[in-house]
Amino acid sequence: MKKIIVITIFFCLSKAVIAQKKIIFHYRNIENLNGRISDVKLEQYFCNGKSLEMPVVNKSLKNDSSYADDEMNSKKIIVGDLERMPFILKSNDGTGLIYAENIWLKSMFLVFDTLNNFNWEISNEKKKINNEICTKAETDFRGRRYIAWFKKDNLTKVGPWKFGGLPGIIFQVSDNENIYSYTLENIEYVDQFPAELKVPNAYANDEKISHSIFISKWKANKRDLEKDNNVLTYTLTGSTNIKNIVAPIKELY
Repeated sequence: MKKIIVITIFFCLSKAVIAQKKIIFHYRNIENLNGRISDVKLEQYFCNGKSLEMPVVNKSLKNDSSYADDEMNSKKIIVGDLERMPFILKSNDGTGLIYAENIWLKSMFLVFDTLNNFNWEISNEKKKINNEICTKAETDFRGRRYIAWFKKDNLTKVGPWKFGGLPGIIFQVSDNENIYSYTLENIEYVDQFPAELKVPNAYANDEKISHSIFISKWKANKRDLEKDNNVLTYTLTGSTNIKNIVAPIKELY
């Protein structure tokens, strides 16, 4: 009887240790916005159900207005102050999800949102990704249909961006139009993270707004950019037809 108790305690402690391991999930995010391709690498720092996801910064860049996924990649995304990078903080302690995102080239906004608001349909379809057997799942989320492939894992339930709620690790996920896609490239176990799992200090004095307010601001900016579309302007050398093309938004509502 004593042996059984010892074995049970050891098993429980082992599970607790595994659950609290520090893991970095290296994702690649590709976005095809009206033919303009964005290719960014992301790091998601994960421990005990809490995670912080941020883009990988090109260390050679100065604190100006650009970042890229590596030094050899010529593709850059304009985001503003490098101290105020976009991020997504997910927590399982009831505080939900907080993220920072900019609207076009304007300032970053600090936004709070719901966590794991996904109703997944898990199928029996399987495929191998990076030598791991993954299961297919689909969901509708805020105006888009997403297809995910995940590896079942009882202790680690994680996904890129806002994705979550599946019983395991999401290896791939994309919308059915292939505008937005995420792929897990590597999993790294570490002793320490390069950043704390909290809202970055650069946002300490920002007022949080709701996701619905952020979307309304985004749509208002879109209307403002497009209001002069198809208006002709005349110069000494001829005329020009104004056409501002606004890229699709990931969440339609």
